[in-house]
Amino acid sequence: MSLKIAASLLAQRRFLPLMSAQALGAFNDNLFRYALVTLATYQGLSVFGLDRGLMVPIAATMLTLPIFLFSGVAGQVADRYDRTKIMRFAKFAEIFLMIGAAAGFLLNQPLILLGVLFLMGTQSAFFAPARNSALPTLLTGRELVSGNAMVSGSLNIAILIGAGLGTVLAVQGVTLGDQAMSGPAAISVILVTIAVIGWIVMRQGSPAPASNPDLKIEWNIAAVTWRILRFAATMPAVLRPLLGAAWFWMLAASIITLMPLFALEVLSADESVVLLFTVIFTLGAALGAVACGLLSRGEDALAFTIAGAIGLVIFPVDIALQTAGRTPGELVDAVTFARDSANWRILIDLGLSAISAGLFVVPLQAMAQHRAPAEYRGRLLAAGGILNAAAATLGQFSLAGIGIFSLPLQSAFLAIALVSAGAAAFAIWRLMRRNQKQL
Repeated sequence: MSLKIAASLLAQRRFLPLMSAQALGAFNDNLFRYALVTLATYQGLSVFGLDRGLMVPIAATMLTLPIFLFSGVAGQVADRYDRTKIMRFAKFAEIFLMIGAAAGFLLNQPLILLGVLFLMGTQSAFFAPARNSALPTLLTGRELVSGNAMVSGSLNIAILIGAGLGTVLAVQGVTLGDQAMSGPAAISVILVTIAVIGWIVMRQGSPAPASNPDLKIEWNIAAVTWRILRFAATMPAVLRPLLGAAWFWMLAASIITLMPLFALEVLSADESVVLLFTVIFTLGAALGAVACGLLSRGEDALAFTIAGAIGLVIFPVDIALQTAGRTPGELVDAVTFARDSANWRILIDLGLSAISAGLFVVPLQAMAQHRAPAEYRGRLLAAGGILNAAAATLGQFSLAGIGIFSLPLQSAFLAIALVSAGAAAFAIWRLMRRNQKQL
């Protein structure tokens, strides 16, 4: 991603509204999710008396399950209609969803909050294929890696800010002058305001015409999901990067869901340490994504995926080894935690894991978008959404399995390293095979 390309894209109506609307949506998703997870972990918010070890992954899954269920239909919609119009409609629907979320927070009703999370996941299921299939339409081939890097970078920054505010406001609220506002009230105001801004921004986007306007949409969720996955399997050049990106989302979902429980139960740390971890992870992932775009210069970037996968073997293993055998103690805050030199390696490893994740995923996203034929692009990238959601859900519920079988939380980091080793080995094999063909 040269600075010239980046500056050019940021000045273009064909790119800036899409990137901005995506970032605002990610901010709202994570403000909502982190507020709910923080209340469940530290304030005892629960449904039907569920333990926090189950409540946290259930809340996370409410956001990813509808993506798995509805991405097949959403991919057809993305091929059938103008992608920008789909995104505008999704952002308009977000306004009403955030009003529902505000009601759940103000009334302290976790069932309402979980229901809205499910509907937010549904909205994301339709927004994502439209966004992903619009990018290759709106950007040139040389702009595609740079555009994906900027979308990923802004996405991670939005996640950081949303997660940080959600964590802090859930337990502290906000004070403006002499006026104090409770956490739920402040969160409610922000959610609705950002949703309105996101809709206004998306209305400025350039058209992204339908690639297959005569397509007849099939609404049978199970049948269309199976058909789209089977169709993606007939195009291995597209399927391979989609599977790699799905692994990234499994990793990200696992770590994000793991952070509150890992901080509390392993490190004896309060919610401010969860916020510190979130800052490090999201900034690291953004840095990795932007670095990949800068260094690739619009060329093939598979080597960065390999480097990222190797990093995702080394650093999670080190986190697991460092924290093995820790005994619970008094809760510490972020300042106390960061001052203890024994914790510095944990923070460094977390940051380097995040940078590795950013390096890993950006080339794969660009590969899938570039290789997918235009007339099938929405459905093929929807297959990626299905795989992403399935992988994220698996990652989240693997944490519930860790609790059920009384395994140490560190085992999640070892599992991440094991699968990353397989991804690295496969990517190295593909690169060597491709280079041999070019000789």
